[in-house]
Amino acid sequence: MEPPDFSHPVNYATAVQWAVARDPRVALAREEAEAAEGQIEQADLPPNPIFGFDMENFWGSGPVDGAEGIEVTFAASQVIETAGKQQRRTTLARRERELVDWRYELIIAGIEADVRTSFVQLLLAQETMELRQEQLALAEESARETTRLVEAARVPLLEQTRAELEIRKQRFALGQAERDLLATRTALAVLWGLAPAPEFTVDGEIQLEPELPVLREILGRLSETAMLAQYAALARTREAVLDLEKSNAAPDLEIFAGGRYFNEGDGDFGFIAGFEIPIPVFDRNQGNIRTARAQLRAVEHEREVTRRALLKSVSGAYQALTAAHAEAFAVQSELLEAAQQSLTDTQTGYERGQYNQLAVLESREMLFDIRETYLNALRRYAEAKAQLDALTRPAKLN
Repeated sequence: MEPPDFSHPVNYATAVQWAVARDPRVALAREEAEAAEGQIEQADLPPNPIFGFDMENFWGSGPVDGAEGIEVTFAASQVIETAGKQQRRTTLARRERELVDWRYELIIAGIEADVRTSFVQLLLAQETMELRQEQLALAEESARETTRLVEAARVPLLEQTRAELEIRKQRFALGQAERDLLATRTALAVLWGLAPAPEFTVDGEIQLEPELPVLREILGRLSETAMLAQYAALARTREAVLDLEKSNAAPDLEIFAGGRYFNEGDGDFGFIAGFEIPIPVFDRNQGNIRTARAQLRAVEHEREVTRRALLKSVSGAYQALTAAHAEAFAVQSELLEAAQQSLTDTQTGYERGQYNQLAVLESREMLFDIRETYLNALRRYAEAKAQLDALTRPAKLN
């Protein structure tokens, strides 16, 4: 996949596609899938037949001196698997192939979560950068107006010193915003395998949901997530292991047939045939069966451990989300509108001669401060939502 066109802003879908295409874990998972397919092919093969050749009674002493008493035996043998071993072995290989698919699902989910977090952070860093630039421009404009008033002896000289200090303060904040922007851009570029990070911007919008879903509803859907749904596949795999171990308790039958040539006398020839089967007196594979049963029972406990950890993470992310949502919504619906209205009224009064330009600049500064508060709340909201979405992402596999 070609890199994104950095001459235009990168959207979220492109960022995810590029991260998935470039992540070595994805390529590794595909090779693991190919390896698992090879195991299925191998598991479905029966044992190979064996051909044997045997010579006896030659170059000895006494009656077997020379080659007159030689006996030649040749035979073929075949192991016949019993108790459906081949079928159960193939079933186990197919179940293990399913686990590879689930690992791939979790890798993709992790990549999407990382990209979402980095993308949101970069998007907000860009907005913060724009705000800092506006604040610096405002501080410089305010300083020019203050200088004019000082020269007109309408305000004390101390106000000019304060205005110059505000410029230095905003320049420091702008430098900090530039460093944050570079850090967040680098974090996203690293997910694409690009270092150092190229110059690029992202395009998107973070919108507050009018209402958040109820926590009970979110927790009720956790069983649909890949983190928990994968345990059904793990249980099927361990059931297949148990079935195979049970079948391994049944001994396999080996049959053989061939012929024997006797050089002594007239060179007689005869056929041989037979079979061999182990007698399961001591080893009935009971240890492996016991292990397989315990591992199958353990799946339920492993799932419960994961479920409780997921409950804790989801509950924490939800609490952070609700707090950030309430703060951001309050700033958006109350403070931002009020500050914007205050600026509008001040500008109208300035045009009518009721206020001076410094009052307009102060109203604009107040609006910028509230915008900064809103961006901070929006950042916490977006990060908590990204974490919650990653934790509750429904599985795409059945």
